[in-house]
Amino acid sequence: MLKITFLSLLSLSIICNTTFAQTSGVLPLTGIQYFNEGIWAKYVEVGIDGAKLISNRIPANKEFSITLQLPTGFVTDAAKKIYPAAEVTVLNGRKQVLASMGNVLKAYEGTGFAAQGYNALSLKISLRTEWLKNETECIVQVRYYDLKSKKQLRLLFPVSIAAANEPLSVSKLPISIQTNDQSLGMSNALKMTKADIMVDTSIRVAPTNAYLSIDMPGITGTDMAEVLGGKYSFWVFDQSMNEIKIADKLLKKVGGSMEDQLVNLTVKIPFRSKTDLKKGYTIRYRWESTDKKKIIDIVTSK
Repeated sequence: MLKITFLSLLSLSIICNTTFAQTSGVLPLTGIQYFNEGIWAKYVEVGIDGAKLISNRIPANKEFSITLQLPTGFVTDAAKKIYPAAEVTVLNGRKQVLASMGNVLKAYEGTGFAAQGYNALSLKISLRTEWLKNETECIVQVRYYDLKSKKQLRLLFPVSIAAANEPLSVSKLPISIQTNDQSLGMSNALKMTKADIMVDTSIRVAPTNAYLSIDMPGITGTDMAEVLGGKYSFWVFDQSMNEIKIADKLLKKVGGSMEDQLVNLTVKIPFRSKTDLKKGYTIRYRWESTDKKKIIDIVTSK
């Protein structure tokens, strides 16, 4: 099932800075991969039950939305109209097509939309059991494109199918994390003053590796035991956004002050060899508490 909604009101959502050059990357919280090829949006959000999804776990047959807020890049014609289109395809983990919906905006190809006031485009989707069958994971692929040019924006949302009775990992308002290098970072149900990110080649545990170091001092809303007992994950992608499997483990150091209820967390993530000086690696780090309510999710490029 798929529904299309056009909105004129703005809402707070997860972020990506507006840009018009070809760029690619990963969004924190949901892990959506994006490929900006002329069309972009100030915000991209996944919503479910009136809240923002902060993971990629969604039950089958549960409606969720993917929304572009303040989309840009569509060509405006002489009548001050734009002509967006959007194709939605559901793939399994082997990239085989489970469902394909073509241009879901086909009914509007001739009329278009007034450019003024076109503030958001929301596609509502349900992953139907007859599509999924026995699949436990899938990829929701959305291609937004302009009927009057060759511009497009591609989103790849890797979804893990949750049990019907599994609590959803959602938030009314995730919090941005300030970083020293303008990396994207979000947290939920805890706060930190900043995250300092750098490349570290001094680690002796695996002397051939270069590590991404993320230093997060002064975390509040949790404690050392909860941070140590949480789940640590990381992903590494090459310049073409292909995932690179890293055999070496993430390193972590947890400290802080029990009196002031502050936690200091440093993680070291292996992402390339020391001799590989190419740039363009995308690294995503995620920590979540055992109840999945507290989240730290940071994405950077090095």
